[in-house]
Formats: sequence, structure tokens, C-alpha cells
Amino acid sequence: MSRFATPNQPDRAPFMVWNLDLNEDGTTPKDKSFIRLPSVLSQSCAIRFRILIGSTASIDATLHTNYPLDGSPYSRTKFHPKRFNFGSSQTELICEFRIQRPGPYQYYVSYKSVDASDDDRTDSISCATDANPTMDRIYRAFKSRRTSTSYFLVDPQLTLAGQPLPLDAIVLQSVSPKWLGPMKHWSPHLAASSKMGYNMLHFIPMQQRGGSDSPYSLYNQLELSDELFEEQKTAEQKDQKLRETLLEMVHKHRLLGVTDMVWNHTAYNSDWLRDHPEAGFNLENSPHLRSAYELDAALVKFSRDLTDYGLDRMVNTVEDVDRLLKAVDEHVVQPLRLWEFYVIDVDAAVEAVRGAWDIATETVAAEDQSALERLSGDARSEWLRTYIIGSHSNALGTRFGRTIDPARTAAVLRLLAHDDRDLAMTQLRELLDLLNLTYYREYDADVKAIRNNIGERVKYERLDRGSWKFGKPVDSSFQIVDPLFTTVEARTEGVPDDRLHLANNGWIWGGNPLDNFAGPESKAYLQRAVIVWGDCVKLNYGTCPQDNPWLWEHMRQYTLRMARVFHGFRIDNCHSTPIELAEYLLDEARKINPNMYVIAELFTGSEDTDRVFVQRLGINSLIREAMQAWDSHEMSRLAHRHGGRPIGSLAVDCLGEPGVFIDDEHGAARIDAVVAPLSGSLPHAVFFDCTHDNEVPAQKRTAEDALPNAAIVAMTACASGSNRGYDELYPELLNVVHERRRYAELKDPLSVGLGEAKAKLNRLHAEIAQYQEVHVHHETEYVTIHRVHPVTREGVLMVAHCAFRGAPSESHFDSPKLYGTAVTPEFAYRLRPEAGGHVPVDDGVLHGLPSQLEHLAAPPIHQHRDDRGMFTELRLPENFGPGSVLVVRTRLVDFKPNLDWKIRTCADEATARLTLGALNAVLYRCDAEERDTIGEGVYDVPNLGTLAYCGIQGWYSHLKHIIPNNDLGHPLCGHLRQGYWALDYVSGRLHKYSEYYPEIAPLAAWFEERWALVKRVPNFLVPRYFALTMHTAYQALVQRALKLMPGKVVNSSRFTHELALTSVQLLGHVNSAGLRPISESKADCSMSAGLPHFTTHHMRCWGRDVFIALEGLLLSTGRFDEARDHIIAFGSTLKHGLIPNLLDTGRFPRYNARDATWFWLQAVQAYCAHAPEGLDFMSVSVPRRFPDGETFVEWDSDEAFSRSSTIAELVHEIMERHARGISFREWNAGPALDSQMRDEGFNVQIGVDFASNGFVSGGNQWNCGTWMDKMGSSDKAGIRGVPATPRDGADVELVGLQKSALRWISELCDSGRWTLGDTVVAPDGARVTYRQWNQLVQDNFERYFWIPLDPQDDAEYHVNSALVNRRGIYRDTYGSSAEWTDYQFRPNIPIAMTVAPELFDSEHTLVCLHKMCAVLAAPLGMRTLDPMDMRYRPYYNNSDDSGDALVAQGINYHQGPEWLWLTGYYLRALLQFMRVAVEKKGLEAERALRTVYHELHANMVNLKHHIASSAYAGLPELTNKDGAHCHDSCESQAWSSGCLIIALHEMAQLEVTVHQVLDSHV
Repeated sequence: MSRFATPNQPDRAPFMVWNLDLNEDGTTPKDKSFIRLPSVLSQSCAIRFRILIGSTASIDATLHTNYPLDGSPYSRTKFHPKRFNFGSSQTELICEFRIQRPGPYQYYVSYKSVDASDDDRTDSISCATDANPTMDRIYRAFKSRRTSTSYFLVDPQLTLAGQPLPLDAIVLQSVSPKWLGPMKHWSPHLAASSKMGYNMLHFIPMQQRGGSDSPYSLYNQLELSDELFEEQKTAEQKDQKLRETLLEMVHKHRLLGVTDMVWNHTAYNSDWLRDHPEAGFNLENSPHLRSAYELDAALVKFSRDLTDYGLDRMVNTVEDVDRLLKAVDEHVVQPLRLWEFYVIDVDAAVEAVRGAWDIATETVAAEDQSALERLSGDARSEWLRTYIIGSHSNALGTRFGRTIDPARTAAVLRLLAHDDRDLAMTQLRELLDLLNLTYYREYDADVKAIRNNIGERVKYERLDRGSWKFGKPVDSSFQIVDPLFTTVEARTEGVPDDRLHLANNGWIWGGNPLDNFAGPESKAYLQRAVIVWGDCVKLNYGTCPQDNPWLWEHMRQYTLRMARVFHGFRIDNCHSTPIELAEYLLDEARKINPNMYVIAELFTGSEDTDRVFVQRLGINSLIREAMQAWDSHEMSRLAHRHGGRPIGSLAVDCLGEPGVFIDDEHGAARIDAVVAPLSGSLPHAVFFDCTHDNEVPAQKRTAEDALPNAAIVAMTACASGSNRGYDELYPELLNVVHERRRYAELKDPLSVGLGEAKAKLNRLHAEIAQYQEVHVHHETEYVTIHRVHPVTREGVLMVAHCAFRGAPSESHFDSPKLYGTAVTPEFAYRLRPEAGGHVPVDDGVLHGLPSQLEHLAAPPIHQHRDDRGMFTELRLPENFGPGSVLVVRTRLVDFKPNLDWKIRTCADEATARLTLGALNAVLYRCDAEERDTIGEGVYDVPNLGTLAYCGIQGWYSHLKHIIPNNDLGHPLCGHLRQGYWALDYVSGRLHKYSEYYPEIAPLAAWFEERWALVKRVPNFLVPRYFALTMHTAYQALVQRALKLMPGKVVNSSRFTHELALTSVQLLGHVNSAGLRPISESKADCSMSAGLPHFTTHHMRCWGRDVFIALEGLLLSTGRFDEARDHIIAFGSTLKHGLIPNLLDTGRFPRYNARDATWFWLQAVQAYCAHAPEGLDFMSVSVPRRFPDGETFVEWDSDEAFSRSSTIAELVHEIMERHARGISFREWNAGPALDSQMRDEGFNVQIGVDFASNGFVSGGNQWNCGTWMDKMGSSDKAGIRGVPATPRDGADVELVGLQKSALRWISELCDSGRWTLGDTVVAPDGARVTYRQWNQLVQDNFERYFWIPLDPQDDAEYHVNSALVNRRGIYRDTYGSSAEWTDYQFRPNIPIAMTVAPELFDSEHTLVCLHKMCAVLAAPLGMRTLDPMDMRYRPYYNNSDDSGDALVAQGINYHQGPEWLWLTGYYLRALLQFMRVAVEKKGLEAERALRTVYHELHANMVNLKHHIASSAYAGLPELTNKDGAHCHDSCESQAWSSGCLIIALHEMAQLEVTVHQVLDSHV
């Protein structure tokens, strides 16, 4: 019996929210440049755009989309704005909306920002009158910005017989209406197509055809061809019959209909061209074509008069072509004097300037004169060309169209010739000759192109047997080259000839389809680069309806007529159709049919260009052609390319996370949803075995190959297509112009050609549309394709023996081994065209090649077993030669069909009782913690290395990258396929931890139950189900952890969640490092200072680290009990008035830190302020590890813990001991305690100078009592026992913490909540009240710590001007033994600013904060020393064995490397003082506060990216210069996360204000 009862699978699919994370500047990531949203009838969905707050685009971010958010009709040019909202997130902006209609949509993001040049991040304040850039940024003028336009495409919802028709289930057949005969006789043909398994017919154009009789050269777009009707009908009657036929197709034959749309050209003899010659590119609206037209007309005449030049009309050899080209040059090109279209008429230009000389009033501007004097040679000539020609360049449209501006030319020549006109005219001739030299070169290059293009075209048309001109004479009917222009006859007199000469359409080999090759920037017609369609006139649309109103409306009516009838369009010649026109017409069509299915064939040669057309037009499927493959290997590549995911792909379910969609359309209702990332993809394909304009297999390969080719296409995971006649084995490509025969009426299409086999393949293709996992294998001439359903694991496998011409008939085939799989034969066929078979004589009906479709025996199937388990071996049947295919069905043996659902259920139940301590064991635990607790270490994955954690996070840190990229080649996936070791490890360790946390047992059972099922699947599927199981568990564990935290965490952002989870990560049980010498529970938790280095024994719990991190990691996450335990545990070890630096479970604590005590006091304050018990905590009794607070006793002696003190008494004792003075030598001083420290370093002295300032100061040059505690250890460098940063004296952060404690106690005294007396005893015996002491520090801080901007003010402060390195800052220490170190600029200042802001002058503080921003702020952390300091060394390497005393063995730990925990204090200080300054200033306070919020978050963008990508899922201890990774750093540090959590919560208060500001302006 299952340990967990699997719930029933819901009938309704969940609401999907497809999420797109935008770049920092609001643009769409490059890998998401094509976004396709699946449209499923049974599933509601939305799209979400997300921007990180603090990124460039996050101020006033607004999404603009032409998706009709208000439900109005779609308009491509109407963009609907929708603001990005905070929602419940502190760090992300979200804009989301429902998707309820298909089509192509655009969007862009607008926002406000400043120019980078306005963002001063340098130390630019040198005196009191200088502006403060930090504050100026808050009030700077923002400029409106917008991103470039991006796109998303929503698939249409196609239905057939009341059922959805997925795009991948489409089986399309192209047919020619004229070969079907009159429409009233179509029914048998439609029935045959339906019986063959097709569900969609594509009709090539059925409109009236032009003079060439080509269906793609339309005479009248608004009327169907008369050939389709036996009796005379009006255009409206024809349309009605077409509608009736399409309804019959759908309801009787279950066929949808698609038709070709021809927009790019019209027939050369279209009658309406006589009334509207402006619809084409003529010499009036396109005068740049005149030179091309004159050349074209001359070539027509040359063809007619060829014999007059002594040339033979037959062209049979290359030599004949050469003679022809020589004659073209002599009798066409040279007489035309085409060079006159290029050059300036020198004589005319000189005369014009001569005439303007005396009357010209034009003068040369001073800057132009300067340029003229400065330039020489070619540069000067180019400047003169630009100056004198200007806009007077009309090349190719008019002979001598290039002219100069006489007045400007005269003016500049006056300068050059010093008013000497004759000299000027001479210089002008020289200049014009020089300029014309360039134009003659241009002419020569174009003539060379003309000659080359004519020559290549003649060679193809006259020498290639496949060309329609082969063997034809050069004459008026078969001209040397097809004419590029058509001349129409005007209906009325008086129409200028130029209006009637129209450019024909065509295409350009390798041309850019986005360029108009008939436009003024193109020379394609002149250079004869256009491969012309002589029966088609290219239409001149311009870019909008106003450019050619009649033409746009004519084509709109054509489009609407077809949209009312058909379910989709195939855009003919799409790549050459003006994209603006296609957008407009498709928009109009979708108004009639929103679910219009659009396909197109693009010959752009570029995937990027393809994407432009797909995105802008909303092309649902791009036509891809199997007949383009030249061998079986290429055939397999195409099948792999056009759809599907690899078998065993990681489940799409792994990408989704539970979330909420805010439905603005329904009163901001909250809808439970699954949020999944949008993935970029290739455009969808419709893969044809053969299109209507491809040569058939009998021509291009062999007739036998028709069957394997069709089978490969049918097994490809996309839409499939074919052409009528392919299944019947037509022997050749039919000419759509000249072919007059009709399709045969097939009463039993299954008995003809491929019939029976193709029908099964077609139905199979539609059936397996959801079988999205695909494996394509190529071996010699065999292509194997296996399609598998991602959930049920049912599959279909096909083997095709290709029959390419010239390929060997016998090829090697390795029988596939299908592990854990049962195989059932489906069918097997071989196509055998009859030897010497021929098509019957012409009887007016189209016939295929005689052939036999041979049924092959079922393939031999054998089951075996090896060390990988049971497998089925599939062997080929006899006679499986070229032209054979076989299909079998596969299913996994002993597989649970609902395994996906089974895995994804009950995780919440299995994790429901887990505590945060248990979650630490389940999710995390680094190697040392694991070994210390259960005796085993972290998992080592071959070719990958050890995981960061033993728990689920260790695996998930890799899976979160593997899953979205479906990286089945990752070493972890390879390892999972090799065995079940990882599965056993995961559940095994959970069983062991159940001893410590019994609540883990259900989760261990949950895993065991799922692993038992996973172990039954073939090894290639193990990565998929392992990932799905781990993902499911991970999501449940994270949700459980967050559920145990307060609402302000649960309802906040991803970043806050990630930071909050480090509380779980860093707080856990280890046997060697509890909070007490003897633990009362096997599951007591202690905080690690950082992972993986500070994990066990005495190195785990550090006094300063714990209490710096405590408010953020424990109090903000609601872990009050754990916070209380840590405060009490450290408080119980109070000795000499100090909290220990290292707790060591209270056994042998070490007291070499002056700051741990003050951070402990700050933590007590925070606990009393946030914990439910409040100030009652001060009365809690704490057993004393050292009863008298001075003398060491063994931890297990009777004296230990024999006396207790309240928390309040401990606080008072600390203050008294510091006031009286502390002086002791560390217990057990010497090498056994610290092998690096010199003897003097063990002596600890701390005191207060009540006579001067009241500051606590202490330490000496041989110890380091603050967090900057690196002790030298290198004998080679001579620094063993020499601290890098003694910081003896009064440290700025400790003075701030001291002031915070004094203020708090004073307030307690005033409120009557302090009962221990309000005085302390000074060293001289005098009593000093807490209030007096507090005031003494207040009065003196600025005087002792501020370093003024102006040296003249130094006398007002305790400043040694000679030692000042940087001004406008607060010193780091006061009274150090090395006085110069007092003046070092370090990031400790914000700690004091945050805990005791009352100490700081606000103006001084803002100056200092700006300098910190400019000098110390780094990408992730804060530089620990001013880069201008001579000791600055930003790269930390603890293994450095050099003799350099400034870096050896990592002595520079705090001399430049960038520490992250200080960033939290820095941001809090910025928030506090900038907010006060803004509110005090009043001016534009609301906008300024919003900017402050953005500024703060801008500092965290890198931190957000780091924690999201970190294998340790945390923030590091430190980085090297500019955020570079530091190998010796902890990867997840308690105080790094804790300090940022506090900053985030304080910023959340500002967020409330910002919300109010924004809401008031909506």
C-alpha cells in the first residue's frame, strides 16, 4: 500500500502565466527573440513581463502593447499602456495580462532615466560649495526612453469536427483547382483526400488567370476562374459556391481549407492596369528606372534584329554566348551612352557657374571655410563634392541628372581662386573631371554587372536542358533575356508614355528581402540582377494605404473575400511582398477570422530575417521542404531540426512554480496559477515531403524514395504537408502553367501508389501530435525516428530505408536496443516501382508511375537482458531494401502511466511537519557539517565534482540550469543514466537525519516511494524523473520554509525569499558546535558564520558574525526562539565584560574581540524591539559559564553555571566593566591558543576616556579586536604575529554601537524600565550616569571623527592635517598607535550612521556617503580600503607564499577586497539620510522619494543576479576587485545575507510611501 494516497488528477488544466524576464534596460533577451505562445482551448493563460527594481528601466516603467487590453478591436498601430506594478514584491516590477485572442502582437517598454554622462560616480566634492552628486541624482531631470519593439505570437485555435486541431497535427495536401475540374465535381476528390488521412487542403490560386495562364499571374483578384464552373456565373455566385464547397469540406470530409494569396504582383494584362498604371513601378512614379527601361527596350530590339548583326539565332555553346555578349556590348550598351546617366555635364555646369558668378549672393560659412582650409587631397575633393552637389544628385533617372549648385559653387570658388573668375573656371573643370572619374568608375562597374548577369542568364536558359528556352531561337518570342518591363495600353488618350511602362516582378538571388529592389536605392533592374517573371507586373504599394489608395483597397477586398471562406492563407512570394502591406492585409483578414492559419515560404537565407517576417506577419508555420535534402544524413538533420524535444527531456512541469495572477479585468482578482518561464524557439514548421513546385522523388532521387521520404516527414514533430500526385507517384513536377490534364478520380485512393501506407502515416502523424519527445538516428541509408509522449511514455518508432540515387542498396543497420520497452508491430511496407514502367498514354487524366506497395512481414522482435536490464531488440524484416519503412509502437514495461502526476503529488503532505531545523538538514548541509553529524560527506558527481550541499539544494543548484536548457548532456544527467547511486544517496541521508528530526521520516518515505517507480523506467529516462522529483520536493520545501516565516517574508519578492532561505541554510545542528557544552536536544541549532569554511567545532559560531546577522537572519524571519538561544548562549559566557569572539559551545570561548560585545548589545536591543516578549526578555535568567565573570573554570566543573544573571544585569555589567576599564591576559595564552599571535597580542586592554570624549577605545598594535582581524602568518614576509589592521584606539563603528547602547539604556532609565541603577563608575571612582555618558559621546563625535573638506577648518576638529589623505569623510579610528591609520577611508562608517544616526551632521553625512559611493562601493560589496591608499591590495589569496609583506598569506584580507555585509549598512545609511534630506527639503519630495527607492535597488541588481545563480544559493563573504570571484571566500556568509534583509525591510517602508505617491497620480 502506498504511504501517500495519490489524489485524482484534475480535469482542468491550471491557469498558466508565461513569464518573461526583461533585460536591465527593458529589452527582450536575445535568446527570447522569437516568442510563441501556445493557444490551447482548454487552458487559460496570461503573459507576464518582469523587471528588477533598480535596473535602468525600472523608473516609471510602462509596457505598451498593441494587444487590445481593453477588449477593443485589434489595431496594429494602437498601443495600450499598462504600468509595471510592485504587486507584493519589493524587488520586482510586474506587468501581466490575459491572452484571449490569437495573432501577432508587439510591445515595448517606456521608462525614465538619465544620460550616463549625468550620473556622476566620482569623488567630485572638494569644498563645501560643491554640489553633491548623490543628492543631485535624486533631483536630476529624467528623460523619457523606450526600448525597441519586440514581438510575441499567439497560435490560432483551429478546430475540426468540434475537436482542437493542434498545429503539429496538421496534415496538409496542396491541390491545383484547375486540375480538379469544375467545382461541382470536387466531392470525390475531397473524399479521397480525407480517406488518405489529410485534414487540410491547400489550394493554389483559383482566381482568373492572366495571359500566361499561370495561377500565380492573376488577371482579376476579385473573381474566381471561369474554368471552375460549367455554367456562367457572376462573381458573387462564384464566391457563394466556393463557400458551400468549403462547408462541405469541413462538415462532410473533415478538411480545413487554405488558399494562396498573391499580393506582390498582377498579370501583365490585368485590365485594371489600364486605368491604374500608377499601381506599378513606372517611369513617372519611379524615374530612377529610366536607364533600366532604355536598356531593356534596346535588348528587345536587339533580339528582334539579331540577324542584322550577322549573328545566328541559335545559341548552342559557350562560345555562342560570348559572341552574343560581345554584340550586346557593341550594338546595345555603347550606343545607349548610359554613362550620361551617371556623370555631370562639365560644359553645362561651367556655364551655369559662370552665369552665377556676378549675381551670386551665397557666402561660405565660417565653419565650412575652416574645413576647406584644414583638408587636402582626396578628403578635400570629397568635401567639395558634397558641398557643391548637395541634393542635386539624380542619377539613373535623367541623363546628366547629376548637377551642381551654381551659387554655392561660385561662392566656394571665390575663396579658392581669390575672386579670379578665369582661374576659378579652370579649377572647376579640373574638379568636375575629378568627380566624374568616380562616376565613370561606377558606370564601368554597373556595365560589368550587366554583362555578367545577361551572360549567366543566357547560359542557363539556352544551354541547360531543363530550361524552357533550351533549343529555342533568339527572336521576339524567345528574347535574349526576358524583358523587365511591360507596356500597357491606356484606356484613354493623353496618358503620358512614361506612366505606361511598368516594371515586371521577379526575384534576386541572395538579395535582402526587406529591400525593395525596384526602389530608388536599387540598381537591380539596370544591372539585370532581377530574375524576372515576364508575365507579372510588380505592384508599387509604398508603405501605407495613402501611398496608393486604390491599389491597397483593391487588395483588401481580395483578401477579405478569401478570409470569409478559407481557414488560412499561404502567402505567395512572401519574402518579396512589402512587409507593411502584408501586415495590413493580414490584420484585415484576422478581423474576419481571428484564428486564421498563416503559412509562408521564405527564401531569405537568414534565420534572423525569417524571424522578422514571422513576428511581424504572424506566420504560424514556415514551409520547409524534404526534397531539399541531398542524402539520407541531410534528411535526418531536417527531421531533427523541425520540431520536438529529445526523448527523456526534462519535464516542462519542472519549469513551473506556484504563483498568483492578478486579473485586472475582474476587479484585481487573485487567481492561483502556475508561473513558467517563456522559452525562445524557432518558428514552427510545416514540413512537406514535396511541394507543388519541387521536383518529385522520381526526378530528384528515385521513385522508391517516395515512401521513406514521406514516412520521415510524417514522423517529424511539426505540421506535415504533401502535394496531390505525390501519393500517386507522378513521374515529374507538373507545370502549373502548361499542364492541362486533370486529377484522376480515385474511388479507392488506398490502392494507388503509396495509398495505404501514406494514409496510415498521415493518420499516425495527427495521432501523435502530443508525442513531443523525438529521437532521430541516422545510420548509412537508414533513418530511425522515435516519437514518445512525454507523460504516458507511449511511443511510435519508424525505420526508413532511404533510396537516394547512387546510394548502395545494401547498408549496415545496427538493431536498436530499446531498454525497458515492449514493442508491437504496426505496419511495414516496401515501394517497388515496376521495372521499365511508364505512365499511360495521355487520356486527359494525370497518372502515376506503375508500382507495387509490398506488405512486409512484421519485424523480428526479441527480448533480452543484460547488466542494464531488460531490452527489446528490433530487427529488420526480410526484403527491407531501399524504399522500405516499418512502424512499431512502443511502451515502457512496468511503467506507471501517471508517473508524472504521481511524482508531483503529496510533497506538501510529506513536508508539512518539517521544522526549520529539519529543513536545514533536508535542503542544505555542506560537507563538514554532514561528516560531523551523520558521518558521510557531500556527493561527488563524476566529471562535475562535489556538490555544494549534501541536501536537495546541492542538486537543485545544477538542476535549475539543466532543466530550462534541457541539458541532457550535463555530467549529472550522464551519471544518473549510469546507475541509481544518487537516488539512494538522497533518501539514505534523510533516513539518517530522521534520528535527529523524526519529522523527516515522511519525506524520506515520499522519496523512497518515488524512487521505486523511477527505478522501473529505462535508464535514459532517469534524469527526467529525477529532475521532476527533486524539483517537486524543492518547491514544496521552499514553500514550507517560507510558510514558517512571517508574512512580510512570505509575501515579498524572490530576492527576499532567497535571502530568507539563507537563514535556514546557515542555522543547523552539528554535533561539535552547539550553543552549550551539553546539548539538551539532538537537534539544537547554531549559526554558521559562513559556508563552507566556518562549519564545525570552535570555528562555527563567531560572536560578531552571529549578532551582526541576527536581526536579519533570525528576527526578520520570525525565528525568535533561535535568536533568543544565541543571545543567551553568548551572554552566559560573558567574561571580563566581553562577549566571546569564538563560542566553542561554551567550553573554551575566546575573548579576543572588542566588537562582539557591542554587536551583542545591539542584538539585545533588536530582540526586545521585535520579539513578542519585548522588554520582558531583560528579566530572563542566564546561567553563567564563569560565575564571577573573570576566572576561568572548566566547563564540566561544579562551579560552571552555578550562578545566574538576568539579561539586564549582563548589559549593565558590560557597561560597568568598560567604564571602569578592562585589562587581562587571555586564558591559556600562547601557541596552543593562537600559533600566529605574538605574546603582546594576548594582552587585552579597553577603557573609556571620560575626560575627553567618552569613547570606548582599546587594543594595541599586536592584536586586532575588531572584525578586520587578519593576523600575519608568513615567516618569509616577516609578518608573523603582525596584524594587518590593528585598529587600536576608538573605532568608528564601535563608538556608534556604544552610542546606540547608551541611548537605549538612557531611554529605559527615563521610562522606569531600567531597575539596576543609572550610573557607572569611571576609573577615577567618579559616578557617571548613562545619560551623561550618552551626551558626552554625542557632543564629541563630530569633533573627533569628521575630516572637513576645507583644511582651514581643521582647527575646529581633532585633525592632523599632515596625515589627511582624503577629505569630506569620517575617519576610521581615533587614537591608534599608528596615527596615520586613523585617516584611512574604510566602509565601517555606515555602521555607526545606521545604529546612531544622531551622531552625524546631516550635511557632512551626505558628503561622506557620496564619497563612499564614488570610492568604496563595488558591484557586490564595499571596498575595505580606499584604492588611493598605499596599502590597497584588492586580491585576496590566502595561499600566497610570496615575500610581499602586503599580501603574503592573505594579509590583505581587509585591505581592498570587497566585503558584502557592509553593503547592507551602506544602503541603510543611504536610505536614512537621503530620505531625511528629501523630506526636509520638501521640493519635489514625492518624486525624489521614488528616485531614492530606485537608487537603493540599483545597488542590489548585481546581488540579485548573484544569489540567483550561486551554487550555494547565498551571498559570499567577499569578492576580489570589482566583484571578481574570490576562491578563499565563504560562498554563503551569514552577515552578508542578514544585513541585506534588514536593508530590504527598511526599504519596504519607503516602498509604502512610493506606492502612495504612485497611486495618487494614477
